[in-house]
Amino acid sequence: MTPARPDRTGLTDEELVRLVRGGETDAFAEVVRRVQRPAYRLALRITRHHEDADDVVQESFVKAFQALDRFQAGRALSPWILTIVARTALSSLRQGKRRAASSLDDPGPGGSASLAERTADPGTDPGFWERRLDVERAYARLSEEHRVILALRVEADLSYALIAQTLDVPVGTVMSRLARAREALMEQMTQTPKADER
Repeated sequence: MTPARPDRTGLTDEELVRLVRGGETDAFAEVVRRVQRPAYRLALRITRHHEDADDVVQESFVKAFQALDRFQAGRALSPWILTIVARTALSSLRQGKRRAASSLDDPGPGGSASLAERTADPGTDPGFWERRLDVERAYARLSEEHRVILALRVEADLSYALIAQTLDVPVGTVMSRLARAREALMEQMTQTPKADER
């Protein structure tokens, strides 16, 4: 019988890194658990396809594990890993490793209802879901540059400095790109047809 893994949920990032560096590689499972959801959301925002996002996240965790010796003590682990995810996703896009993005309005598997139709829940605020879908549709129509910069700031919650480092641009460029991306999103929102117009 395999012994149960020790509970590491209460450990700090620094303690987890120390354990992994000391040879207890199974401690990295707790690192993955902590960052997996935001990493996937970020990868999905950038790649716009579930399978691509899965590939990016998996590759990013391998890269993070291999680079853990270079992780600086005292830094937060989550932004460091999310930076790796962003770079991996951007690299995937540049290399043309992407599948076609799916629209929220495309039919589901086997011709079933679209995701937009399936997410509506009459028991909740239907206006909330419609507004959320309008934002998603507007976001999908943005340029790649605008989608990426918004994903890094909003989804990953990275600082301007980390975004600048990830994209290899000055902080001032990050600020101006973010401003233009927000304007573009607002413009797309005004052009999004309402549910009764579709």
